[in-house]
Amino acid sequence: MTKNLAAPRRTAGQPQAEADAEADAGPARPPGSAPTVVYIAGAGRSGSTLLERALGEMPGFVNVGELIDIFRRDAPRAERCGCGQPFAECPFWTGVGGRVFDHWDAAELAAVQRLKGRVARQRHLPRLLAMPLASRSFRTDVAAYGASYASLYRSIAAEAGASVVVDASKWPVQALALTRAGLDVRVIHLVRDVRGVAHSLNKRGVARPHALNEQGVMWTKRPVAAAFRWTSYQSQVELLALCGVPVARVRYEDFVHQPRRTVEQALTQLRLPLPGQLEHLGDGQVTLGPSHGIAGNPSRFRYGDITLRIDEAWRTEMSRGARIMVTAIGLPLLVRYRRRAARSRRAARSATKSNGGTPTEPAGDRSWPDVSVIVPTRGRPELVRESIAAVVGQTYPGNIECIVVHDQEPPDESLTVLGSAQHRVRVVANSHSPGLAGARNTGLDTARGDYIATCDDDDMWHPGKLKVQVARLLDEPGLLVIGSGMRLLLPGDKTLDWPGRTERISYQLLLRNRVKELHSSTLVMRRDAVTKVGPYDEGLPHGYAEDYDWVLRAARTGPVGMVTQPLADIRRNAGSWYQGSAERTAAGLEYMLAKHPDIAASRRGHARILGQIAFAHSSLGGRGLALRYAVRGLSRWPFVPHPYIALAHITVGMHPRYVQRAARLFRRDLA
Repeated sequence: MTKNLAAPRRTAGQPQAEADAEADAGPARPPGSAPTVVYIAGAGRSGSTLLERALGEMPGFVNVGELIDIFRRDAPRAERCGCGQPFAECPFWTGVGGRVFDHWDAAELAAVQRLKGRVARQRHLPRLLAMPLASRSFRTDVAAYGASYASLYRSIAAEAGASVVVDASKWPVQALALTRAGLDVRVIHLVRDVRGVAHSLNKRGVARPHALNEQGVMWTKRPVAAAFRWTSYQSQVELLALCGVPVARVRYEDFVHQPRRTVEQALTQLRLPLPGQLEHLGDGQVTLGPSHGIAGNPSRFRYGDITLRIDEAWRTEMSRGARIMVTAIGLPLLVRYRRRAARSRRAARSATKSNGGTPTEPAGDRSWPDVSVIVPTRGRPELVRESIAAVVGQTYPGNIECIVVHDQEPPDESLTVLGSAQHRVRVVANSHSPGLAGARNTGLDTARGDYIATCDDDDMWHPGKLKVQVARLLDEPGLLVIGSGMRLLLPGDKTLDWPGRTERISYQLLLRNRVKELHSSTLVMRRDAVTKVGPYDEGLPHGYAEDYDWVLRAARTGPVGMVTQPLADIRRNAGSWYQGSAERTAAGLEYMLAKHPDIAASRRGHARILGQIAFAHSSLGGRGLALRYAVRGLSRWPFVPHPYIALAHITVGMHPRYVQRAARLFRRDLA
């Protein structure tokens, strides 16, 4: 019997002393072959059972319910599996148990349960957040706990023939503990209105068919306690993204109305490929077969065509006093989540209007246009291969030609072998003026596609990026160009999600704000947009801000759109021939002010750029000139941060790199 899960399990014929020596060598590490885990986090009674089952119906996915209960309830008490059979008699779980935990040996299950109490409870959240500062014994326990779950996930995937395991355990601290142990955990943050959750948790006597004696009832909580629990869970999930855990937020109401679109968006945000078979997801309806999920809602035992309806019984059945209290407790997060939902609804209405009021056709029925992707490169042979691989690996159903433009270096013909039959790679030399703008224009000259996309040679697209953006352009024929949210890859293996701020970007907004999400690695445009807007400006000093200049002209010409979820990884941890020094930044921004007088007419936009120029001069040591620019910026508009940041640098004189890193945390960029 295994009594200490910090030690690896002894293999057949291995002496116990040898196994003990392995345990003493350090914490157990989860095997690298553990599958990807899609972890649904959030409050109970939020619709996680239906979402988990909908994901589990997809090819390559397997849903297992609330796996966290397997050690304390389902296996020890032999509750009913989602297939209807007792856990101990279910062929699936019997097969999993045969691969791990000695056929659900009670001592091994209890050992994992004790480990959970030492690492995956809310009281341990601070230590998990500050993992490098935690004690060695705590880190050892986390590693052992992760190793146990890695073995379990791997056994589940092998039994199901799947590569992705969907776990609806909901505890945010569990997701963080597994991530800290090295597992590939990607979180869906499922959010339902706090009043709906509180009302559902207050229902008494709801039968729980999981119990074999069929006399069990669902657990309950009073409305106020449920509201505090809801707020706590949402706040904990918000912390996961700060720790580098991939998180995609899904609203229960959105899933009920549009399950297919909601699932596609969530998978794209989590950088998972979109399966081709999503026929089981319709408008307000899902088709679900039996699964082997455990615990969860009684809806686990409903099969076939299931009509989805929003449960808003709280509006009529919850007492006025309880509703006021629950609303007050959850109000800050309610407002935050509803604002984002309102932006999505406005975008949907805009899409319907642009199509004459007719709903758009399903993505699978489209005729997908050819797309040319322009990738300028210079002196980064390894990184550009990663960028090309991300383009070729798109789930986009149409043809893609990836045009790699070599600037001031000979073309590398070996890159063409990275392509596929439908997603080809071409290499050409820059035939325009040297630099980034000339390289982009060379790509435009040689592009054959109906749509044009751009990507820098050190950035990487998420698998579903092109499909999502082209679908939006097809839905909204009036859009000239569209960008997307992005994820910044920062030094020290840190990441920062930078979602799009709104579905439409106006010219006035671009004058006030650079809108960094309209990055050269996120843009997709119609071919006629190039004709209307013109080529990239090769006269820009050092090619600085060539994408901002082009997008400004595009927004002046026609509508510019945005997919708000991050769809591209943007490196901020690698050098580039094209990244501007402080001297280039100052010269480029002076050029932009002269070329675009509308920027100076925008007090906020003018102050922003004057502050950026001030910071550039301060970085070069010209503090007197920097001070004059900063004062001019404050006189134009004293409510933008850039002149103040420049003044702080003028006063303190710390390395500009640290100032820029701090600014990015507040969604500000100084270059």
